[in-house]
This record gives sequence, C-alpha cells and structure tokens, in this order.
Amino acid sequence: MDPMTDPGAAVPPPGSGSKVVIEPRRERHTRHWVVAAGAACMMTAAQFVFLSPSILNPPLARTLGVGLSEVMIFNSLMGVSGVLAMTFLAPALFRKIGVRAAVIVGGLWMAAATGAVAFVTNVAMLYVLGFAAGLSFGVATTMAGSMLVNTWFESSRGTVLGGVFAVSGIGGIGAGLVLPALVSASGWQSGFLLIAALQVVLVVLPGLFLIRSTPAQVGLLPFGARAEPPNSPTTPAHLPGVPARMAFRTPHFAALAVAIVLFSSVLAVQQHFAPMMVERGVALPVAGTLLSLMALASVFSNIMLGMLNDRRGTLLAVLVALACQALSMGAYIFSAGFLPLAASTVLFAMGAAVPGILVPIVVMQLFGMRDYPAILGPAMAMVPAGISIGSPLWGIAYDRTGSYTVALAMAAAVTVVAAVLLVWTIRSAPTLRTRVERELSQTYDTAR
Repeated sequence: MDPMTDPGAAVPPPGSGSKVVIEPRRERHTRHWVVAAGAACMMTAAQFVFLSPSILNPPLARTLGVGLSEVMIFNSLMGVSGVLAMTFLAPALFRKIGVRAAVIVGGLWMAAATGAVAFVTNVAMLYVLGFAAGLSFGVATTMAGSMLVNTWFESSRGTVLGGVFAVSGIGGIGAGLVLPALVSASGWQSGFLLIAALQVVLVVLPGLFLIRSTPAQVGLLPFGARAEPPNSPTTPAHLPGVPARMAFRTPHFAALAVAIVLFSSVLAVQQHFAPMMVERGVALPVAGTLLSLMALASVFSNIMLGMLNDRRGTLLAVLVALACQALSMGAYIFSAGFLPLAASTVLFAMGAAVPGILVPIVVMQLFGMRDYPAILGPAMAMVPAGISIGSPLWGIAYDRTGSYTVALAMAAAVTVVAAVLLVWTIRSAPTLRTRVERELSQTYDTAR
C-alpha cells in the first residue's frame, strides 16, 4: 500500500519536503512479495526475448533477402547499446527518477522498438531498431529486477532472487513452445508484435501496479531489516559502503568485471546450442527439446543456487555454479545422444544462473549499498559484453576446426579462470569494506 492508503505507513511530516521517516514496522509485509512478483514478470519477458532470435531471425533474413549473419547484427547491436545503457544511462535514471519510472519508460520504449521491427524493409532500419531496443532492454528487465530484489530484501535475498529467476524460465519455455507455431501460422512479423505486447504486459503494467522503487517510499524497511534509532525524527539513515568513484579504481572491480566477461562468453554457447547438439548426434527437433530442457532446468537451478547462497554463503554458491559450468563443457565433448546431452545440459543450467542471482549479490558484498545502483550498472553490463564477445568466438572456433570440441575445452578453462577471480574478490571483500569505511569514518547513521 502507499502511505496515503496504509494507515501504518510512515508519512513525511509537514514541511519536510519529500523525506520519509522510517519507523519500525513488522518485518513481513505483502508489499515485499508484490514487488518480487513484479520483478519476476520483468525477468520472464527478458528470457522470452533472449531465446527468440533463433526462431525469428531465419525467416526475417529470408524476407529481407540477406544472410543470417547480417540479421544477427541486430542482436549484436542490442548488446552493444545495452552495455552503454547499463553502464552510463541506468545509474543516472535510477538516481534521478527511480527504478519504477525507469521500468515504465524503458518498457514502453522497448515495446515500440520491437514492434516496429515487424515493419522493416531493409537491414539499415533493422539495425537502428536493434540499437534502440537495447538501450532499455537490460535496464528495464534484468538490471531493474535485480535492483528491486536487493533493495527490498535484506535477508533471504539469494532465495528470492533464485525464485524470481526461476519464474523467468517460463519465458524461455514459452518462447520455445509459442513462437514456432505462431511464426508458421502468421509469419515472423507476428512474433515481434507478440514480443512488443509482452513488454507492455510483463514490464510496463507491473511497473505501474506492482513495484515501487524503495521500501522507504511506502514507509517500510527491507525484508529482514531491523530498524535503527535515527539521530533525529527527520534524518534518514545511510548505509556505509565504497563510493563508486573509489570502487571503479579498485583491483576488485577489475577482477569482477573480467570474471563476468569470461563466464558470460561461455554462456554465449546458448546461441549455438542447436547446431552443437546436432553435431553430437541428435536431430534438429531433438535439439529443440534439449533447449526446452535447459529452460526447464533453469527453474530449479535458480532456486537451488539462491538457497545455497543464503544457507552456505556466496563463495560456495559461486564455486558450485561455475564448477557445474566447467564440468558441462567437458561433458559435452564426450556426449553423444539424447541422455548424455540432457545430463550435460542440466549441469550447464546451474552455471547459467550466475549472472542474474550471484552478480548483484557479489557487487553488494564487495561495495555495499552506498552507491550500489551506480556500481551494479557497469558490473551487469559485462554480461551482454561477454555474450557479444563470446558468440562470434564460438562461431570462429567452429569455422576454423569444423567442430565445437576445441571451443568447449577452451570454455572449460575460461570458466576456471573466472572462478579463481571471483573467489579472490569475495574473500577480500571484508578487508576492502573495512578499510574504506575506516578511511571515510563511516557509520550507519552518517550522511554521505
């Protein structure tokens, strides 16, 4: 509920401007779960869009009379503009207008750009729309959803993130089941129009009716947080942490960014999933079934990874996830036939959950909440950057060797390097935070 409709909410005192006095409230409140549901809707839309190119791009290329690689530039440009937006645009938007407004505006922008693709007549128009769509795609879905969960939940954060991303698996399953039949019946144009409609339903409408940027806006504390006595009735509390300008200069951020790029470049194999499965002895329809299996397995892997983070710690969760990713790459090398490939795919689904669940948590552990949105944006931007780098490298490796075997072996090694970097950043996080807080003389009630 909003303060004006919730008699128990804290409201701004007269003459205090827009400041909200946070009063002790009961820990559990339905608003937290409503926000989580809104974040899940946004993630579902993201997953649907992410897995749609393999279905929509081939008929789009035939209509435009160009090769498939030329149409794939549309998705590459989405990734490039996504990196720029998540690094520079998103932190400013979240700070100036809030996450909720950014989600609403970004969802409308994405819907308009995606719907317009249905009317393109040449690749130049397609490329412009791809760059435009990427400006808001990641910001209004994955990044905003992660921000909301990390802002609204202090305890059980990993479990909630896991649940949110588990629900997003419905988007992947839906893309595999709905889009092929829709494209066969009414053409690829209807597929892009469906994506535009889903952006409105799963991003814009939750932005309007389900989410709020922060608990303080409705007089609540984050789930699991304990109220601290304020210095004065009108003085908001500020959590300590590493300022963004300092964070970006630390070796910890550099190691984190490189690690994200490395394991995300391995995740780019998803764009080569079908031909890799065919190479290993299954027909194309069976390869599609394995793709659906990966989306289904991600429902459970996201939940398991989130619960493991909360119960055993982030370090162990990272190690388990990346170990599964490395093992899956090695297992694919020796897999042939449906059952071995299915087992390898289930392993891979655990590693695929890392960007959405563990990256936001690692950023918070490293640098705290002080400038969290400003730091999370560039960190999350490394995910599309890694995928944009990895996708052509997988293709080059195949073209040069005639097989995905060498690429799979290199991917396993790259995953190990990423794990080593992440282990160092997580283990050294307490020392970094303590040093910075001592230097800045921070306390939980010290204004920035």
